[in-house]
Formats: sequence, structure tokens, C-alpha cells
Amino acid sequence: MSALRLAFAALLAAPLGALLAALLGALLGATACSGATQERDRRVVLISLDGFRADYIARPAARRLRELAARGVRAERMEPVFPTKTFPNHYTIVTGLYPYHHGIVSNTMRDSLLGAFGIGDNPAARDGRWWGGEPIWVTAEKQGVRSAAYFWPGTEAEIGGVRPHWYFRYDGAVPRADRLRQVLAWLAMPADSAPRLITTYLSDTDDAGHRFGPDAPETDSAIAKSDSVIGALVDGIARLGLAGQVDLIVVSDHGMVKATRAQTIVLDDYVSLDSLTVVDWSPITAIAPNPGAARYVYDRLHGAHPKFDVYWKADVPARFHYDSGARIMPIIGIAADGWRVTTRARARNQAASWSGGDHGYDNQLPSMQTLFVAAGPSFRQGTTVPSLANVHIYPLIAHILGLRPARTDGSLDSVRALLRP
Repeated sequence: MSALRLAFAALLAAPLGALLAALLGALLGATACSGATQERDRRVVLISLDGFRADYIARPAARRLRELAARGVRAERMEPVFPTKTFPNHYTIVTGLYPYHHGIVSNTMRDSLLGAFGIGDNPAARDGRWWGGEPIWVTAEKQGVRSAAYFWPGTEAEIGGVRPHWYFRYDGAVPRADRLRQVLAWLAMPADSAPRLITTYLSDTDDAGHRFGPDAPETDSAIAKSDSVIGALVDGIARLGLAGQVDLIVVSDHGMVKATRAQTIVLDDYVSLDSLTVVDWSPITAIAPNPGAARYVYDRLHGAHPKFDVYWKADVPARFHYDSGARIMPIIGIAADGWRVTTRARARNQAASWSGGDHGYDNQLPSMQTLFVAAGPSFRQGTTVPSLANVHIYPLIAHILGLRPARTDGSLDSVRALLRP
């Protein structure tokens, strides 16, 4: 396989358009020499398209995703967990747990022992003490199944003493082509050493949705970029001769809605900011009242604005699964679809960035629904289900890989209709 590794090294700088013609031709010969005709164990490639709303698949730019769905399975909508933000949902997908059970209750949160947590290049995101539950790569590694991650929230941390066999520290500047090349390189490894579980992640649709809004031409362009990667991955799997061994699962974490400057809830119009700390701002507002100020803060905010529902933590509606856990703040505010929570000072500072889209809202809103498409030897063909909750993805992958699943909030029975008998 040394010739194959040299081929990959030479092609690392190649553009995405040239990838399949040059790279995969070389792979065919290499895999043939390593026993490609022999049956391999089932593998799963899980890829997330951040911020890919459920209805995006119907847009012209999503042609390869529609082709994948036509020969596999899809959900008309996949329901994310609340809050509909990136880290909570990505971690729910791989653990099958609601955020109040796995502990990643938002992108920004606070823990009385660990301090503050935020996304980006943050040491907290690499601290396994934040990450509860058992993600699917930990389940796999503990049972002797190798895993690999080219980005996924949680893969940089040692969780339960375990990391993926291969993983990368997140860097949003890494080109899509590099991520694709690495996934194909993992798949091209000899069957006895290749990872059977691979995760990867693209942020194009989330980036464009935030900046320009979900209906902008720029978002259509981002859909096309993500779709091209899906198409290249499908073609790559086929050219490697692995279509009968690899299950490709394409998901997203949340949707997107247009949010304008006019739709803002100004917190200091109703309450003194000196009486509280806002741990997470918008559209879910996590409030830690100062000692002795809890009743004052709640009374001033509850019912103050028609587009802002405010609850004591214990009174958050049960369907949100967000009413317990030390990292959920004592008072929770939930803005209506397309509304944002701010202060006068923040509004002045953020004016330029408040012209696009947002997410984080009620997880049952149509605007927050997201993507599930899968195809491969484990899945039926041409099957569509109306809806699917993302807590069921973990038991689905565990079943495909023949793993004993950890305890979760999901259920294999809820997704069994997607699988071949």
C-alpha cells in the first residue's frame, strides 16, 4: 500500500474537480491488490451539513442528495433537539441522548466546577469532563471497532478515556476537498485496519444562512458546494468498489430562519442588567439571577414581551427535555421564530451581523427541521418517512455496526422501517 500513500500525498493539493479522475483511478488498482474482491465488514460514513434545513433538499442545487435519497431512504424532516443549536444536536446525534442527559445543553454554557464553555478554539471543548454519555465512536472503540473523525463536536475530547482512533482538531479553514480526500483514504485502507465508522462535517450552509439568510442566492451556492461533496463521496465509494459495504448517512443539526433587526427583544427595556448574568443570549436566553434577585428577574421578564416566553427551569415545557440539569440556568427565555434577544449596547455593536438568519428556536418549528438521507447495503431503497427524531441515529448506527449500544433516549424500533429486512 505504499504506492497508494504516495498517490494520496501527491494529490493533496489537487482541486475537488480533479479528485475522482486522478485519485480514484489509482485507488482501484491499489485496492484490487489488497483483496478488494473479498467481503468486508459493514462500514458507516456519517456526514453532517451544518444548518441544512429540511426543505433545502428540494432546491435545484441539491441534485446529488436527491439522487442519493432516491436509491436509499430519507425523512421529509428530521426533528432536532432543543435548543436547535450546533453542539447540542451534533452530540445528540452521536449519543442518542437529550442535552439535559449528555450535558452539552448549548453552544455557550456554564458549569459550577468547570467554568465556561464555548464553541470555537476553546480548551473546554477538548475537556472530556464536559461531555457526558457515550458517543458512538467510544462505543465502537471499546468494542474493538476502529473509528475516524474529520471533525465532529466531541471528537477532540477524551470521553470516558477514549478518543477516535484518528481525529483532527477543528479548523474551519480546511478545504472541503481535503476532508473528502481523507475520508476516501480511510475507506481505501486494507479492511483489517480501516475504520468502520467515519464522521465528517461541512459548515457551508450554516455559514451562508447566518450571513445572508436561508432564502439568499448565497445560500443556494452553499447548498451546491455541499451537494458536490456528497456526489464526489458517493462516486468515490462506488469507484473503490465499496458500494456494497458502506452505508452513507447524511444529516444536519438544525434549520435556519430569516431574522431581522426589527425583530429584537431588548432585555434592558424590562429588567436591570445589574441583577443577572446572561450565560447564553439568543434566541434561547439562559439567565442566572444574582443572589436574592431571582423573583425580581422572573417577574420583570415573564409576560413582558409577546414574542418572549420566560420560564423557571422546572416549568420549561416537558417536550423540550430541558427542565433539569446543573448546566441549565434557573430562568430560561425562549424567543419566537425569527426573533432575537439583545440589549441596547449589544444591538449597536452587532448591527452589521444582524441581517441574515438564525437558529436555536423551538425544535418543532418548520424552520428548524433538518436533513436525514441514507443509502447503502443496510437501507431500503426508495423509502421516505414523514419524520424522524435525531435521538434515534445512535441506536441505528450501533445496529448497523453490530455494536452493543449504550443506554440512550433513542430507540432502534423507531427507525427499523428504514432498514432492509
